[in-house]
Amino acid sequence: MAVMKRLRDNTHIILWSLLVLFVLSMTIGGLVGGADITDLFSSKKKLQGKAGIVNSNEFDGMQYSQLVQNQLEQYRENGQEITESIVERVTDQVWKSFISETLISEEIKRLGLQATDWEIYEYLMQYPPEFLINQEAFQTDGQFDRQKYIQALTNPQSDEWLGVEQYLRGLLPFQKIRYLIENLPAVSDAAIQEEYIKTKVPFTVETLFFPFSLVVADSVDVSKTEIETYYKENRDDYFVQETRELDYVYFELKPTAEDSLSRYELVTDLKNRIEKGESFETVAAEYTEDPSGKNSGGDLGWFDQNQMVAPFTKAAFALNKGGISDPVLTQFGYHLIKVEDKRTQNGQAQVKARHILLKITSGPETLDNVRSKSSLFAFDASDIGFEAAADSHNIEIKSTGKINKNNSYIPGFGSFKRAIQFAFSDNPVGTISELLGADNGYAIFKLAAVNPDYYRPLDEVSESVKSTLMTNKRTGNLENIANQTFNDLKSDGDFKSIAISVSGIKYDIHNDVMLSRPLKGISRSDVITGTLLALKDGQFSQPIQVGNQYVIVKRLSASKIDEKDYGVEKEMIRDRLLKRAKTDYYNSWLAEMETDAKVIDNRDNMY
Repeated sequence: MAVMKRLRDNTHIILWSLLVLFVLSMTIGGLVGGADITDLFSSKKKLQGKAGIVNSNEFDGMQYSQLVQNQLEQYRENGQEITESIVERVTDQVWKSFISETLISEEIKRLGLQATDWEIYEYLMQYPPEFLINQEAFQTDGQFDRQKYIQALTNPQSDEWLGVEQYLRGLLPFQKIRYLIENLPAVSDAAIQEEYIKTKVPFTVETLFFPFSLVVADSVDVSKTEIETYYKENRDDYFVQETRELDYVYFELKPTAEDSLSRYELVTDLKNRIEKGESFETVAAEYTEDPSGKNSGGDLGWFDQNQMVAPFTKAAFALNKGGISDPVLTQFGYHLIKVEDKRTQNGQAQVKARHILLKITSGPETLDNVRSKSSLFAFDASDIGFEAAADSHNIEIKSTGKINKNNSYIPGFGSFKRAIQFAFSDNPVGTISELLGADNGYAIFKLAAVNPDYYRPLDEVSESVKSTLMTNKRTGNLENIANQTFNDLKSDGDFKSIAISVSGIKYDIHNDVMLSRPLKGISRSDVITGTLLALKDGQFSQPIQVGNQYVIVKRLSASKIDEKDYGVEKEMIRDRLLKRAKTDYYNSWLAEMETDAKVIDNRDNMY
């Protein structure tokens, strides 16, 4: 039972990660509601060491940080470089997962859906968790041995199953409540038939389309009084949130000639090792920086001369079967290519190959040099001032321009949430940031300006207001034309004649179209689809608004349902619609709880 003891000792490390991944897998979308932290905290009143609060449940900062690091480590293990955008994505995922887990846990408690001892035992008997299946203690000749597993489960030696029990005691209620919520929606036979008709039954449709250009701009006029009235009634539309401006210097991290030479020498050394007898697959699994090749020994499968970049293709197709290339340089880095087979398929030459990719990245020495330069600048900036330090180091100062608190994008950097956090922290103008690592270098920022929120004045937005009013008037006039046309159609319903008599109206006939696709020349509209389903052959609709334009549709005919095909498709359609309905219902339920929750995001102020 030594292995089981190790399992017992280490289980707690994976429990939170597994639970977070489970909640993430259940949840689509982000935080819907929450409290404004600025209303609750000042620089003197922070929740030290807490990532945040959901209702009365605190999220410990150390636990939050550990979960983030666990997620980032998974990226690293998959050979992915950790960038600022990935860090931002992971931190938000962990935080949103905590919100979801907390709210669901509260609902589990309210509904009394906690896992019983018997449920945990039955689950372990029927569905051994993956992390137990892979344990050496439960394997024979590298395969899961169910008899060993059952023997250990039914004859515990001590408390070795305690951690697993805790894990399932947390997991099973989540599964139960999801099962409960997802089984509330149902799909009717009528909905299934409608979905089949939309995707499999051809319709023939006539349309009269009323383009926005039918009402020329010169035909409408907007008065000064109308502009002033609209501005007063819609003043909130012209509210501008507080913005801030940052000055910054940037130390770009880019590979040097020495870095490129180092990678070339390494890939050459790898070729020598392979030629001396080492397996290409084994070396590829250890060294390749192509994530898709880590677990496949660099396998690329079959490809033709149009599927790879030119230098790679030229080298691969020049090799004989079994041949290994010299180092090949592409925009992705240095490649070592081994051709395993050749063939001609559909008249095209193809090769089956493996490769090892070594990206040309900045080496430790380059990284140290850039970090040293940026650190020295940061020290000087805090000592003699930002501008003086930039002048002394002969570095250009750049500006972000005005940035919004809700943005994550910084011009010149891309996604850079930590810079936004610094900009909107509780610091006076002139404050200099610490050294911040960006995706490809280091940056130091200075808070240059704070621009208070305000309402854009009328004289600044009058042209925009005028344009909006003109669009509304033109759309209204177009609606009148469409309604008049509809009234004229009541006598005979002749679309083609009407289009000829009224200049600018566009007539079209759409033969054998599927309602799941947009009609030619008309934006997709669920209203159009629903209308055509409701009409009978020969009937036409009232004007339907599509954006700023209108259309009248006439259903000429619809093919009969192929009952045999419908019988084959029916249950597959039901399954597809039911899965969609379950997911939508579950996420709507969760979003509603999040809207009503009291959420405080304190991650920016943890330490």
